[in-house]
Amino acid sequence: MDGKTHECRKYTWEEVRRHNTATDCWVVIDGKVYNVSKWLKFHPGGVLPLLYSAGQDCSSVFKAFHPFSWIREKRLPPFYIGDISEPDKEGVKESEISSELDKIQEEIVKEGGYETHYGFYLKNFLFQFALLGFVIYLLTTTTSPLAQIIAAVAMGFFFQQVAFVGHDAGHHQITHDQDTDEIIGFLVGNTLSGIGIGWWKRSHNAHHVVTNSVNCDPDIQHLPVFAVTDKFFKPVISTYHNKTFSFDRISKFFVSNQHLLYYAIMGVARFNLYVQSIIHVLTHCTGRKQKLELITLGIFWCWFSLLCSLIPTLSGRVVFVLLSHFVAGLLHVQITISHFSMATYHGLPSHTYQRDSFFVSQMETTMNVDCHPYMDFFHGGLQFQIEHHLFPRVSRPYLRALSAKIQKLCQKHDVRYLSLSFYDANKEVLGSLRETAKKAQCFSSFIWDGINAVG
Repeated sequence: MDGKTHECRKYTWEEVRRHNTATDCWVVIDGKVYNVSKWLKFHPGGVLPLLYSAGQDCSSVFKAFHPFSWIREKRLPPFYIGDISEPDKEGVKESEISSELDKIQEEIVKEGGYETHYGFYLKNFLFQFALLGFVIYLLTTTTSPLAQIIAAVAMGFFFQQVAFVGHDAGHHQITHDQDTDEIIGFLVGNTLSGIGIGWWKRSHNAHHVVTNSVNCDPDIQHLPVFAVTDKFFKPVISTYHNKTFSFDRISKFFVSNQHLLYYAIMGVARFNLYVQSIIHVLTHCTGRKQKLELITLGIFWCWFSLLCSLIPTLSGRVVFVLLSHFVAGLLHVQITISHFSMATYHGLPSHTYQRDSFFVSQMETTMNVDCHPYMDFFHGGLQFQIEHHLFPRVSRPYLRALSAKIQKLCQKHDVRYLSLSFYDANKEVLGSLRETAKKAQCFSSFIWDGINAVG
């Protein structure tokens, strides 16, 4: 649309909120109204982040995912249709916190938080390929069962470390160039780990916008095996999966024992990601992107199958695959401990947290892992989940410096900043899962039948 034609048009919040569908999507950024309906299917971050922001003020979310001023200056104007009338009365009034977050954003740019750290990633790749080379060496020079077990453990750590780089590429943290980081994502995510970058971006970007929303965040929708809150005991309509999660008898069995099964399920969770990646390629990708996804995923299965074939016995191959994937399950533990024990809510953050909804929702639903700088490589940036959620495109090496700024901001405004040791974070998650499990155990068949309209 022509910005000049509509520059004097004023819209009320009541008008804006009516435009909140996939075919009619308006958003508000810094008091300006944008009609992004035609941009929805071309949005690099996927459709869902825009749909979750439709008809609302999404200034904080937009700035978090689009930190560079040239995006606001060049990409937004074609979609501009007018301004919000009386923004202070009917909109989301800018608070001191949001103003200070904007200042932190400026500091990040000045201090190089969005710059490429080639040396950092060179060391990462050298370490990862040293792990893979060690695996190949062991499997080609000996048939010792012990050597195969050591190789499986090293393979698991390879998968874990590669995933960190794939995560960075998916958020455009490496070069901060969309096309370049997408190529890295295909090479690292698809080719080296077998996890589709397309599936990951669709799921993960939605998670970032609606963290721990019971019906919107796919990262906590794990029935029948997990329920992070008793809110899942009632039917939940997932806006991500477009289906209803029901708490049936199978769910009750798993959830009643979820604190006992947690690590076992994390150990095999990777197999589910393989399946989800293929499903995504077949149902959400078309044309060139679908071919690229299939080819790169195919390359992974070729080289990994060839690697497994170096083990002479079928039983040895099975042990190698299962053990390597169980060790790689450490990654899933690192991901889930940041959110599983934190607050949950229904709907969108703006419906639950009326003021500074993006910031407050992230602080309420996310926790950090406190560790020594020497252990940063082990956690791959995931130990700074709070900072990463507030500024998703900040380079990994800058997260520790950013953490000090966010802690200072939280202290000033009396906002809880939760950071626990890796051991305590695991205890916290297991305790939370145990509490929900106890509630599930007491959830009678009579109540279950009533909720599911039986009889």
